[in-house]
Amino acid sequence: MWWRAWDSEQWVPGTRLLVHLDDGGGEVPAQLSWATEGGAQCAVGFSPDMASCYGHRRTANGDVVEVRGELDDPRDHPKDGYRDRGYEFDTRVQDTDGWLPAGRLRVLVEEGSEAPARWVAWHDRSGNACSVALRAARPSGNEEVSDLVTVVRASAEHHGAGEVAANLVDASTSKWFAFEDRASLEFHLTGPVPVDRYMLTSANDAPDRDPAAWTLRGSADGRRWRTLDARTGQSFPGRHRSQMYRIAEPAAFARYRLEITGNNGSPHLQLEAVRLFADIGGFVGYRQRVGHAPAAYHGIRVVRASPDVPAPQLPEDASPPSEWQSGCSWLPLGGTLSMESLTLPEDASPPSEWQSGCSWLPLGGTLSMESLTSPSGRFTVLDGAYGPQLAIRDNLTREYVWVSDAQSSSLLSLGPDGDFVAWDHHGRRVWSTGTAWRGVRRLDMRDTGELTLTDAHGGVVWSSGIPEISAASGELRTVARGSTMHRGESLYGQSLTSDDGSTVLFHDGRVLRCIVKGRTSHWDRYYDRQNVLELDEDGFLRTLALDGSEMERIAGPGTELVVARGAAELRDETGAVVWASANSSTRIGAGPVREPTMPHNDALAAWFAALMGQGHGFCVAVVKESTPAEVLARVGVTSDSAVQGTWRELQQHQEAVGEGSIAAAIAVGPDVILLSDDAALPLGELASLTSCAAVHAPSGGNGYGTRFSLHQRGLLVSEFMDQPRREKGAEVPEVAAALAESVHHLHRFELLFRVSGVVPSAEELGGVLLGGVLAPRPTPVATPDTEDDLPPLVIGERDELSPLVIRTDFTDEDAWNRVLAELQEPWMENEAEPYIISESAYDGVPAERIIKAVLVAMSELELPGVVFIADATTMREEKHPLLAVSTEWDGEPFAQDEDAFTTQFRIRPNAAIEVSCNLGIANMDFEDFAGDGVGERMVD
Repeated sequence: MWWRAWDSEQWVPGTRLLVHLDDGGGEVPAQLSWATEGGAQCAVGFSPDMASCYGHRRTANGDVVEVRGELDDPRDHPKDGYRDRGYEFDTRVQDTDGWLPAGRLRVLVEEGSEAPARWVAWHDRSGNACSVALRAARPSGNEEVSDLVTVVRASAEHHGAGEVAANLVDASTSKWFAFEDRASLEFHLTGPVPVDRYMLTSANDAPDRDPAAWTLRGSADGRRWRTLDARTGQSFPGRHRSQMYRIAEPAAFARYRLEITGNNGSPHLQLEAVRLFADIGGFVGYRQRVGHAPAAYHGIRVVRASPDVPAPQLPEDASPPSEWQSGCSWLPLGGTLSMESLTLPEDASPPSEWQSGCSWLPLGGTLSMESLTSPSGRFTVLDGAYGPQLAIRDNLTREYVWVSDAQSSSLLSLGPDGDFVAWDHHGRRVWSTGTAWRGVRRLDMRDTGELTLTDAHGGVVWSSGIPEISAASGELRTVARGSTMHRGESLYGQSLTSDDGSTVLFHDGRVLRCIVKGRTSHWDRYYDRQNVLELDEDGFLRTLALDGSEMERIAGPGTELVVARGAAELRDETGAVVWASANSSTRIGAGPVREPTMPHNDALAAWFAALMGQGHGFCVAVVKESTPAEVLARVGVTSDSAVQGTWRELQQHQEAVGEGSIAAAIAVGPDVILLSDDAALPLGELASLTSCAAVHAPSGGNGYGTRFSLHQRGLLVSEFMDQPRREKGAEVPEVAAALAESVHHLHRFELLFRVSGVVPSAEELGGVLLGGVLAPRPTPVATPDTEDDLPPLVIGERDELSPLVIRTDFTDEDAWNRVLAELQEPWMENEAEPYIISESAYDGVPAERIIKAVLVAMSELELPGVVFIADATTMREEKHPLLAVSTEWDGEPFAQDEDAFTTQFRIRPNAAIEVSCNLGIANMDFEDFAGDGVGERMVD
């Protein structure tokens, strides 16, 4: 091409113009016009032999120029090369019968600028004309492509009522229905489309039939499938209501499968519609044939298929199958069984022993600021303290290849039911894979970058998807695993965990911490850039920048770094400690830990919370030297009403029977684990002849108020409570020994299993139980307290950080006004107004009765950590000290064998806001402020 200004005789070389137009008709264009996104417009006419062209062009800045061109050698631009450039569309045209397919259209107009074409119009020598306005892919990705679906299949549907899967993509309100609570739906498209959003619409009736958990997968060939999205805990706001879901990493597939794994309680499933949306663009325009009126002309862009999904890898400890013969341990593709069997070979060995930091997690395992690294060391999944909190990192490129929706999580657990769940620090479920009761046995971090949940046969039940891996070169560092780092090994975004699970050395790529679970970190390094922790060949423990330069030399020389109970230790070849993150005087635990090795308390709590259901109260007890039938009979489940099944099946049995709590038992050696969804299950009868230890967890899911009790021969010999805090029977020998070995004094589950010496496995808890439904206990009738004639406290809305102040002395108004003035003094930037109750009815009422009244008046969620009482001492003394009383105390006196804790102290009125704020945000505990004399502000 050449250009020249309208007032010039000189032509100057321009950029090459490439044109390719093909709508299947075989005609070549006579004229062509187009405009670019950059604002330029151009029109040219072609000679009959297509050897030259002439036209005009208006540039983006408004200049008008003439253009002419001569044909290049076509051999320099083979036709097949155009398939990788320009646009290709599936088209349709509208006539009196509606929309009809109109074949493929290929459009390529390139003039050397980077701006793509905005519209293109042309007509050929036969007189046919066409004009299309190219519609770019929308940022929201909301272009519906459901009309490209050619086939819909379902694993189950209701043919008799016409409630079949094909209804999901038509324009009616007819629905799909299945007599199943799990089903799969498969959608075949005309070609590969990168679906980036999908929408589900609820059907007309029975909300409990709505899907609540599912996985969406994509496939190019129908054989190998990639996980695109997984959801759990879903619901719809009403009937015929739609919910849109985003696919984080879309890819082009010709088939999509929606695997529904759960609903809202019904044995049936239903949906009104499934709609697919893609970020692919298209065009609108018109097409006019010779002698006909122009007709509407639309197109959807054709997208090439994503690369084939690699076949899943076998677990690292799997061996290739030997030649098949009948009766062996496996069945080949196409094999059959007819009154035949498969038998585990005599030389079969169990899976390799698990250790922290390896590539897999067993059923019942947990991660809390810990990691799994694939066998080669290429990929690591880390539960981190900072965002993203659950993600997979490529250790070669240092890029995240998958990030979950698990926000604000503090613990990940693979529960006894096979559901991989993220819990926040309140014990609430914030994310899960929705794989409960689907036969999951372990979690694998694979060398493909895929995180999978697999069953006992290695089959994939859930997958994070195989990421598109960037090309990269370099050498992977040797990753330290388990509890020990040897010379030449390193950590980058990984962790080491002590053998007893109590202590973690955590590295997230920048921050380095040593954490005692249930307490806090005692050794922290916050670096200003990414780094690697390494024990070099010379034995020095160092942090290195990613370019290899030394940032800090921590200690050395030594032979290995070992994470032990309470600290990380650098040891020499004799085992002597060269350096430790904490000295011996601050270590947890006294002496060696008794067997059995205890899982961490949070892990145990997560197991039971997953089993019982989120937010439900429950009781877990260990009954020594008994049988499941005997234990159930003592709590009220007779032998003729006991049934066998999983906890889920017992819940269904409970629904069929009616109201009542569940009690289930499982034998663990000569002892019995008792489970119940009744947090107040009475256990005194169980211990009439033997020993029974129990943990009672109240509803709410945050573990607050959990109670441990030990009964022996019908007597309560030990009890530990969080609210009010009680420590009864701490001197009982087995309790004293367990307390000395526990990681944290509030770890009630650890106390339970250390005292009893019985640790259930996740397989036992998730397996077959013997259980039944107990009749509801009658609601106790409240009797009036004749001794307490106080009017009830009425506490309205208050800021959760505001001090709650109750006046119980009315002798000195001037003193009271001085108290109010001090209460109003702001603390730092917080100006929270105190909440004042000043009613003469509470004149002279002691602190014990005030606390009881507050506990009655406020819910657990509203309850502040402290109540401030303005009593006679407040009014009389010079500094007007308020009485600060803990709401963890119930106002009852302590028994003689109980270890009392601090319930109250005195504080200046202007310090009340500091105490209230710090307790409200859980920054400090009540005991942190308690002391002799009158407390003052710590920070002004």
